[in-house]
Amino acid sequence: MLIIGNCGSGKSWLALKLGSNLSLPAYHLDNLHWEPGLPGVPRDKQLAFQDTRTIATSPAWLIEGVFGWLAEAALERATALVWIDLPVPECLKNIQARGPQNGENQTAFEALLAWTADYEQRSTSTGHAAHRDLYTRFSGAKFRLDHREAVSKFADQSI
Repeated sequence: MLIIGNCGSGKSWLALKLGSNLSLPAYHLDNLHWEPGLPGVPRDKQLAFQDTRTIATSPAWLIEGVFGWLAEAALERATALVWIDLPVPECLKNIQARGPQNGENQTAFEALLAWTADYEQRSTSTGHAAHRDLYTRFSGAKFRLDHREAVSKFADQSI
């Protein structure tokens, strides 16, 4: 299963909950995209893409993240795609509630909030249009969850 969406939409929460309920490993595209221990430093793109593709060759997995270009590496092997398409203000509220993570300083946290707010305007693979394109092209089982209750209900029904 592949889970995509904006920062703060609940992708990690859903992947961890489903992974626990279904006894499946959950992989986070953030961990594949960024250099370990070096916040803000991206890994080599070919290595990140290949690592994602390798994970997707496993018999069963959950991969979640905002990086559409990495999601592409798993798309052909996915049997289900979940797009958590919450309104941007709700994503921002979720990020503010959780606060800085992984040693993030205030400047980096504010940059994350600004980046998240730009989701619908971003023209990269991390933006709304790119996620919509992935969702539209996907031929397997797909679910677009556009409010928090739908995300919770999906998690509970997938047990």
